[in-house]
Amino acid sequence: MGDVSVDSGAVAKLGHVEGDLRVGHGARIEPEDKVIQVTGRVSCDGDAEFHGSLSCSEFSARHGKIRIEGDLNAKGEVKVDDGQLAIDGSLEATTVTVDKALKIGGNARADDFDVGGVLEVRGTISGKKVDVGGSFKVQGAAEVEEVDVGGTVDIAGMVKSAKLDVGGMARIGGGEVSKDVDVGGKFESTKPLKFSKIDVGGLATLVEGGEGGDVDVGGKFESRADLSFDSLDVGGMASINGNGKGVEVDVGGLLRVSGSLTLEKDLDIGGRAYIGAELRLDSLDVGGSMEADQIIAQKSIEVGGDLKTIKGTKGDTVELGHGSRASGPIIAREVSVGHGGRVEDVYADTLEMEQGSRARNLYFREGVIEAGVHVEGEVLYTDTIEASPDVKFAEPASKVNDLPKPPL
Repeated sequence: MGDVSVDSGAVAKLGHVEGDLRVGHGARIEPEDKVIQVTGRVSCDGDAEFHGSLSCSEFSARHGKIRIEGDLNAKGEVKVDDGQLAIDGSLEATTVTVDKALKIGGNARADDFDVGGVLEVRGTISGKKVDVGGSFKVQGAAEVEEVDVGGTVDIAGMVKSAKLDVGGMARIGGGEVSKDVDVGGKFESTKPLKFSKIDVGGLATLVEGGEGGDVDVGGKFESRADLSFDSLDVGGMASINGNGKGVEVDVGGLLRVSGSLTLEKDLDIGGRAYIGAELRLDSLDVGGSMEADQIIAQKSIEVGGDLKTIKGTKGDTVELGHGSRASGPIIAREVSVGHGGRVEDVYADTLEMEQGSRARNLYFREGVIEAGVHVEGEVLYTDTIEASPDVKFAEPASKVNDLPKPPL
């Protein structure tokens, strides 16, 4: 059988076509067996239905809705101009271009998918690139090198991709994105995620945590399990329900970590920070309040507001702002307590207590204690002390040969 044409509104029963198949508007094609085999090109003009699977070299349609009640297997291109394509089974082609909507009941495989409106896949999808103007939904896994979607993405299964670029909202079932996750609005990964970079304009959530490189979120970031990273930069609030391990953290508002946080470099918080266990890092700068089980810093610790620990704070230098309240012992080479600040036990090589500050016990090599300072316990030093006449000591300062051993 050579080329075959099916007139508009007609019903044709076909098995094998040795050539091209042209289908008119409103036509229905019935298979003689399970699959309609076409060696050449299939072209549809308007609405058409195929009541079985279809195999061809290329498939094209325009100005209509196409329904295939089975699989579509094209050796070359699948193209639908100004129309929609619905496939009950699976799709396999080299390139797929659909202006409006493409819905696939099974799996989808092609090098490139380009859909202007909606792409829905009930099975899995694999390819080099998916480009969708509206929404992209997959119930299975997605193994696509590059995903570029203007609207929303919802992939229930695991993702293996190099790049995920979404203008609106994206939700994926974990997996790996080896380069960039770039989402304009909201992003969520429901399973553990490996990543190189996450860049989200609004809200980002890792339901089961993850590991990777840089995280940059304009609004709120949440990891509900352990997280390892290079940098964490969040404009508003960041939380890790578990342990955090990385290089550096910069949060404009609130940081909350239920477990421990270990950083190779710095923690910079504009507002408040709460660490449930140990905080270990290079340097710490908190504009507001800081709370942790214990803090160990290799270099400086600067806290503008309150500092609360159970086991203590240890660093090379510790500087508390005016009116700061500190609980737990402080151990450092240099300690400075701002005007009106309050501390408990301090162990320092060099100590400065500014005007009106209060302390429980002070242990230092050399220190300056300004006017209005009140010390409720003992003051022991090994070298020198400069104290204003109106400093209130519960007991006289004593020069000793050796200071008590710090708790950290």
